[in-house]
Amino acid sequence: MNPRFTERLSFCSASAIGLAVSRGNPLGLVAAAGMPITCLMARSRRCAFANALAYYAAGLWPMIPAACHFAPIPAAVLIWAVSAVMLSTPWALVWTPERGFHSIWRLLLAQIAGILPPLGVIGFISPLTGAGYLFPGTGWVGLAATALLPGIIICTPRLALLAVFALGLGSHLIHPADVRPPAGWEAVNTNFGDTSNLYQQFVAAHSIQERAAASSARVLIFPEAVIPRWSDATTEFLQQTLTACRERGQILAIGAGLARKPAIDADAVKSYDFNAAIQALRSDDGQSPPESAQIERQTEPFDNTLLVLGADSSTFYQRVPVPIGMWQPFGKSGVPLHLNAPDTVTIDGQRAAVLICYEQILTYPVLTATLERPTVLVGISNTYWIAGTPIPRYQKSALRAWAKLFRLPYLLAVNS
Repeated sequence: MNPRFTERLSFCSASAIGLAVSRGNPLGLVAAAGMPITCLMARSRRCAFANALAYYAAGLWPMIPAACHFAPIPAAVLIWAVSAVMLSTPWALVWTPERGFHSIWRLLLAQIAGILPPLGVIGFISPLTGAGYLFPGTGWVGLAATALLPGIIICTPRLALLAVFALGLGSHLIHPADVRPPAGWEAVNTNFGDTSNLYQQFVAAHSIQERAAASSARVLIFPEAVIPRWSDATTEFLQQTLTACRERGQILAIGAGLARKPAIDADAVKSYDFNAAIQALRSDDGQSPPESAQIERQTEPFDNTLLVLGADSSTFYQRVPVPIGMWQPFGKSGVPLHLNAPDTVTIDGQRAAVLICYEQILTYPVLTATLERPTVLVGISNTYWIAGTPIPRYQKSALRAWAKLFRLPYLLAVNS
């Protein structure tokens, strides 16, 4: 076969796989497991890098419209390009012209480099994400099989295909369906949109209050940042609800931002006309909220958390916030990294592995969480700012894939 044709074919294959992954369809995540083959079979180190870059550039294109939410278009394109180049580099470094079993450990090195920090902080669209759809319920064995599969296919294709068929068929027969969530647990999806102003935060708190009172669920999980700045006013407003929750054994898990400094003007909160806000909320005539509702939050350092309130009480901190958009390595504001923070939190006797929004598209947070032997996987997201992109669908598919791989029930609460 013509070498140039082979190069173009592998380049196009890598691009096609990347585009399939970007759509967030489970089949795309499964196809991603074959991406390393295009790099290992390359005729040169340059071709290996080009194929990897084709995969990441095609797979990460939704980053551009997403990054435009907090950066101008040129900066968004730069973030996309730099991410693709950085994630492609390990595949070029481990490339070898030889085709033998020793190339398998090189393949593992490239995949591990894309999972562990520092690259793991931007470890998007890992070829391992689809392991749960290939080998459900197999845990670390299935993960290892997915990682080793491309190298084995190159060395002994018949044996590899036979092993994949046997392990895949067996695991699907044993674990044909998703695990049901714990009894009494409920994920609440909301449509609050941008909750950055005081009125929207009041609307969210009011909705939480009403939902808790009306629901018979023992555990209610609300999306990320439904209350982006939790304050004393929030606690005071929900105090009666939280007291009622404790009395009936109900637990509220609420995505909230905890300011390290006061993030909302105290005078604005004190002067806020809650009665007028309630009337505006309940009216059907398009009445506007009070002017004080439009006061925006100040830009101060804060932690992105899941607050567990009611019959249980604890705080779970997001470990890997969105770089640049939330985590600002060279700035004093934003959300800090918490790589050494606990990976699970106890809710209603269950060890919950919590993935907060951005963490759902990474591999590192979920793998470290599984080391703590979780009994349920919980995802919370705030996707209004990436509406119109396939990122929310990818998040859902990835969360479900990890739940299937480790045989865990999962719940996903999304604010759109």
